[in-house]
Amino acid sequence: MHRIAPTLLLALVANTALAADQPPLYATYKDWLIGCDNTRTCTAIGAVQQRDDTGHATFSLRITREAGPEGALRIGVFDSNPAKGPPSLDGKPLKATFGPGQLNEGEVPEQFAATGAQALALVRELRDGHNLVLPTQEGEAFASLAGMSAALLQMDAVQGRVGTQTALARPGDNPASSVPLAPVAPEPPTWQAPAPMSEATAQRIGEAAIAATREDWKQTLDDDSPAQAQAYALNASQALVLIKTGCAAYNCTYSLYQTPLAHPEQARRIELPQPVPVDDDMPGGDFRFDPASGELTSEFMAMGMGGCGTSIRWRFDGSGFALVDARQMSACMGLAQAYWPVLWRTSPSR
Repeated sequence: MHRIAPTLLLALVANTALAADQPPLYATYKDWLIGCDNTRTCTAIGAVQQRDDTGHATFSLRITREAGPEGALRIGVFDSNPAKGPPSLDGKPLKATFGPGQLNEGEVPEQFAATGAQALALVRELRDGHNLVLPTQEGEAFASLAGMSAALLQMDAVQGRVGTQTALARPGDNPASSVPLAPVAPEPPTWQAPAPMSEATAQRIGEAAIAATREDWKQTLDDDSPAQAQAYALNASQALVLIKTGCAAYNCTYSLYQTPLAHPEQARRIELPQPVPVDDDMPGGDFRFDPASGELTSEFMAMGMGGCGTSIRWRFDGSGFALVDARQMSACMGLAQAYWPVLWRTSPSR
């Protein structure tokens, strides 16, 4: 039974060579994808949405590991259908065992999971297989293991584990103590919420910014609807203006400006920092600003029901916007954003 739409890989995804072990990175290997963030924490996911050749349903197998000698390891089985029994490897019982899943955010919960030494044993057993098979209430579901070994080798390379006793794909005799320490996640900027502007002031600033910047974005304007602006106070003298110029399906096009409250006609375009693996030619998807936290969020959905795309958050630092969190999922498996590969994190987002 096909339960999820056919594979949709975003145009922003580039297949990263194995030698490119400097995070942030995002890569695909056959039926697997992997993302590693600025702390060298990595997430690898089996990313086949359905088996067109057999008609079998599929599920997500997710492996996460933190960097450092004692980096936490977890492997989880995610499926929207309740399992009728434990997974098997190519139709045979696993020697290592899963425990019950614990992660339940979104509509696709974790059915089974393992951590620590148990997870390491499972990963090493699975890497030489072809398919992990899950019996569910709607029949058998499959997770392809093609590309898993390459993704795990990439993970080991990023974390400096190749040839150590802790390596997932290519272990050796070197002790865990030889694994480099994990980089420390940066602190996000502090935010002090200013007094909110009145509705009339926000409308005036938005209209002035539209008039002053029209030449920048008029080519992206929908013929059927005018540009729409939202304005927010950033501090006592500056405002953020989000100008939406058009929508297609479930994503929209925006132009973002920062402007003096006293002179909104002096609006200047905002340049938003983002991790190298994310290719964003123009702001799009859905932009929101939270005045309580000072955070600007961009979500690009690769399908209408979500479950894949990119999600990026920035926070105002007094002069511009600093990157706080970024995650990406190029295969539409229905997983909640909490389980997507992370490309950038700050300390509170761990």
